[in-house]
Amino acid sequence: NKAKAEALAAQKAAEEKAKADALAKAKLDAENKAKAEALVAQKAAEEKAKADALAKAKLDAENKAKADALAAQKAAEEKAKADALAKAKLDAENKAKADALAAQTAATPNDTNAKEMEDLAKSIEELKRSQQELLKKFNDMVAIKEKDLKDLKEENDLSEKGIFRAPKPFKSASAENRTIESLRQQIADINQKQNQKIKELEALSAERNKKASTKNDAFNRMYQSTISQLKTEQSNAVQTNLNLIASLEKINTETEIEKKRRIKRASFENDQAKYDKDRAVLNEIKEKTPFSAVPLKAEDFDFGEEQSNLQILKNVNHAENGYYLILAAHSDISKRNQFLTKTVAAGQSNIDFFYDVNTSKYFIYYEKFDDLEAAKRALKAKGSKPYNGKLFIVRIENN
Repeated sequence: NKAKAEALAAQKAAEEKAKADALAKAKLDAENKAKAEALVAQKAAEEKAKADALAKAKLDAENKAKADALAAQKAAEEKAKADALAKAKLDAENKAKADALAAQTAATPNDTNAKEMEDLAKSIEELKRSQQELLKKFNDMVAIKEKDLKDLKEENDLSEKGIFRAPKPFKSASAENRTIESLRQQIADINQKQNQKIKELEALSAERNKKASTKNDAFNRMYQSTISQLKTEQSNAVQTNLNLIASLEKINTETEIEKKRRIKRASFENDQAKYDKDRAVLNEIKEKTPFSAVPLKAEDFDFGEEQSNLQILKNVNHAENGYYLILAAHSDISKRNQFLTKTVAAGQSNIDFFYDVNTSKYFIYYEKFDDLEAAKRALKAKGSKPYNGKLFIVRIENN
């Protein structure tokens, strides 16, 4: 019985083990199958992803190619359109030029009178441009004169109210007046020429009108209008010139009045004190200025503002009547002193000067003459001294 029981137990154990082994094998087979299937699925997914990427890249390339082709086509169409517009514009411009040339040719007859009228009209137009330029220059000069008068009047008005303002030096009017007189003469000459040419054009037009085949000759009608316009413009230019001349004369009169006001109020130092101070400076320069070791040249000297020859100054204090050979004229005291110093350094110790209250200038000289001919001879024989580069004669007439 025992042996049977043991045999039965062993058999049961063997069956359990066989069953367990079978289950373990089935489980392992299932796991291996699952791994194999997962590997196949992963590989399939990778292949699909790769195929999808390739398909997308191909599609993107195709789309880009289509877009590039479309852009190129559009650019070509735009260029063709622009070229067509440019050509059309050029053709229109060329046609307009051709039409204008044809119209001009058709409108301008070939007869002698017409050619003379065309040439004369061009000449009048050139004169008109010159006339306008001269009138503008004249107007600018009058404006400068008006500004100077305004400044001088303001200075005098302030002084009368007890408000001191250092007087501005009077500008040398000689160069300014020469420029104005030259402009006035040029304007008068050009006005005369313009009037004459307009008369000639009018005569040519009348002569051609008599010969015209029709009373409605287009060329003559055009020039009748042109002549009328030229007469109006010339009349306006003449009136403008007359107005400027009248303004200038009024300004000059008022300026003289203001100059006398300024002189009368004597806003500068007491005359005798000023004279004494100037003498002291001159003596000091003569005594203390050494001779220059380096030869001085004309360009080393500041001669002041350009002056006209043979000026007449009246009522100059501390100066005798006569003809003075002037080296330089300065309003600025420091520039006066610099010129004096350089002249002494150049070897001329007989230097002197006088002050003219009417022009607010110091006139520097070293020679004085009793008659004009002697002064002229000295002027011609001035030599090559560097300080003699701008000599001019001034006559003093004291009452």
